[in-house]
Amino acid sequence: MAALIFFSPIVTIGTAKIGVENAEAQSLSRWERNWELINHDDRGTNHNPQTQINPDNIQHTELKWIFPVPSPDVVGADGLQGFSATPGTIAPPLIVDGVGYMVMNYQTIFAVDMTDGSTIWTRTAEFDLESANACGAAYVDNRAKLGNCLPIYNANAHTHSVYYQELHGRGILWLNAFGCTIIGVDAENGEDILRVNEFCKDVPTNSGIYNGQGSHAPVVDTVGDQLILAIGGHLEGTWGGRAFVAAIDMSGCRSFPCEIDGSDPSNVNWRFFYQPPNGELFPAEYKAWGDWLVDTCSVGWLEGINACDVNPDFLRRDWDGGKGPMPFNAGISNIWGEVVVDEEDRRVYFGTAQPGPDWNASYTFGPRLFGSAVMGIDADTGELSWYFQSTTRDLWDMDCSWNTLMGEVNGKKTVFKGCKNGRVHAFDADSGRPLWITEVPGLRLSQFWCNDQCTNAAGPLGGLRGRGVLHSDALGIDGLGANNDWFMLDPRVLADMDKDWQHEHTNIGGGGFWQNPPGAGCIEADMAFDGNRLFASCKNDPSYYAIAAVEARGKYGMAPGSQRPAPPYTADNNHTITAIDAKTGAVDWTFMVKGTPHRGGVVSSGGLIFWNGFDGKLRVVSAETGEFLKEFNLGTALDVMPVIGADSNGEVRILQSYGGRSLASIGGRDRVPGALNAFGLADNIPQPEIIEVVKEVPVEVEKVVEVERIVEVEKEVEVIQEVEVETISPISYVAIGLGVILVVIAGVLYQRASK
Repeated sequence: MAALIFFSPIVTIGTAKIGVENAEAQSLSRWERNWELINHDDRGTNHNPQTQINPDNIQHTELKWIFPVPSPDVVGADGLQGFSATPGTIAPPLIVDGVGYMVMNYQTIFAVDMTDGSTIWTRTAEFDLESANACGAAYVDNRAKLGNCLPIYNANAHTHSVYYQELHGRGILWLNAFGCTIIGVDAENGEDILRVNEFCKDVPTNSGIYNGQGSHAPVVDTVGDQLILAIGGHLEGTWGGRAFVAAIDMSGCRSFPCEIDGSDPSNVNWRFFYQPPNGELFPAEYKAWGDWLVDTCSVGWLEGINACDVNPDFLRRDWDGGKGPMPFNAGISNIWGEVVVDEEDRRVYFGTAQPGPDWNASYTFGPRLFGSAVMGIDADTGELSWYFQSTTRDLWDMDCSWNTLMGEVNGKKTVFKGCKNGRVHAFDADSGRPLWITEVPGLRLSQFWCNDQCTNAAGPLGGLRGRGVLHSDALGIDGLGANNDWFMLDPRVLADMDKDWQHEHTNIGGGGFWQNPPGAGCIEADMAFDGNRLFASCKNDPSYYAIAAVEARGKYGMAPGSQRPAPPYTADNNHTITAIDAKTGAVDWTFMVKGTPHRGGVVSSGGLIFWNGFDGKLRVVSAETGEFLKEFNLGTALDVMPVIGADSNGEVRILQSYGGRSLASIGGRDRVPGALNAFGLADNIPQPEIIEVVKEVPVEVEKVVEVERIVEVEKEVEVIQEVEVETISPISYVAIGLGVILVVIAGVLYQRASK
């Protein structure tokens, strides 16, 4: 029995009529007016093809309205027991046919009218950790098989997304909810109309604890009539659950409400595990996993080395923990980004998080597949198609998180993926062969790959920066196999595959050391693809770390901040936007912002590139040249990307949210509910004014006419072209003032509404 009640309480102010009636709005295509998934569309491109807002008029955009988010103490927290999160959101909003949807950390959803920001309906969640019968702390140090309990540790939220997709003709908002449960919310009225209950319970060969919820929403595979979902091992440390991607049969949900038992094997079309079972508890299954890695080596790449060139024993013994008291303390924390389903060619693409423990791998051997990898699997069977591990035996938290993109290059389907190590990859979607790999030049590297004594100046290019194109078929640069000189750890070398932590051989692991990219990564942001270029953000935010022990469940091998040595100095930070040619991997331009990091995402639309920063500024540059065009200053830290879509009148809006987050330490964001801000073109855009400037220029002309001297004055007329006289609409100041007032009274309004 699921812990969430079937219909969550909702405060209904109206109904969101999904549909476009206005003639101007109808002239926009679906993907011009809507932003339906976290990365805009089902290919994860982060690109809206609208042209209403463009480089010629972006300077005339202004604030249109503010939706102030009420405190969860007023709306959202009452129905949650045993739950921990900060107010606010870390998920970008959605825009669907004139309605904006905003999901909070508490999984409260607000539906707002895109014309004025008024509330249409509010959905709140309910969950009780105790009644969910969670395994929790009782299994903290227990290596035995789990008992009859839900294998989650807690109900802490990390809701990165909500998606809008139709199922059997019904528009549904999809949530990866608490307690390994999927919730489908009716997009018109906010009612919970679909549930997939406890899909991480009674999973064959699992012996660990899962995250209480998956980080990203599931994806509908319409052709397969199934729901693609994912769940990872608890956090980033030891004893995580056996992470998997699964397809749930949705053919029975022809009418609503609908409820599916996710733990019933008959409802699971297939399940693909992306880590092995515990070899001590499941020896036969563990051996079969190792043999399977060897048998399928031809479709795998380990940091640019074909898996068939790796010692087969390294694959058979992958994750082997036999050398210590805690064997098989495995865990891959999640699939963070949007999963892409190619319904035509029947394949599922995704990137995986890092293997755990992140920094101390003393009790695991080998490359630790399939952590920090990009993968393609068969959508009908769940069988492996191909994989590319971007960081082998990841000891740095350099996973391939955030969005996976699919596009076409020269008429051929291509998968693009950025990873936290600063590398952007392009793969043949069918075979998984790397077409090009580029290490963004804005990256600044530290000493973390060294096996011998080294300094911060060691390594590629003196440890100074990313190296650009590492491999490119189109440019004739072969950086794979024997020509690969850019890997961090060599999957062919025993010492590398048995290395316990990054500085094991330098004897400084117990002391403090700098790491950049830090665990938060270089590319910790969704990329954008406009059909010609990829746009990626890389931050340099060095962190001072110290290795710690892992002899307990949940430990990830890094000393807590309070137990680390004090850093010797305050490191500089910055971030860089890089435009990359999608055909070759060559860098077209870069744009650096000094003094502030960035996370969240880069958005492409109308020939413009949008992104924000921890300094509270939303920046806009030209997609063609990287020229700076516009800056919105919201006055508070930002790390959730903007989205772009239209209201019911066909007016394109830029939505930017802000507020507290679950990981409040990143960027120092305030623990406040925040707000949703809408920007659009001014109602009266000033027209270029032609000013005629008349200058009198004396010209002395000598003529001989008998004895007379004639002096003529010639008049020259000079026209100065298109001098724009810009005025700032008063609505900007009015909206800002109203926004401040509304934030103050939001709680009062919701209290009155509830009474």
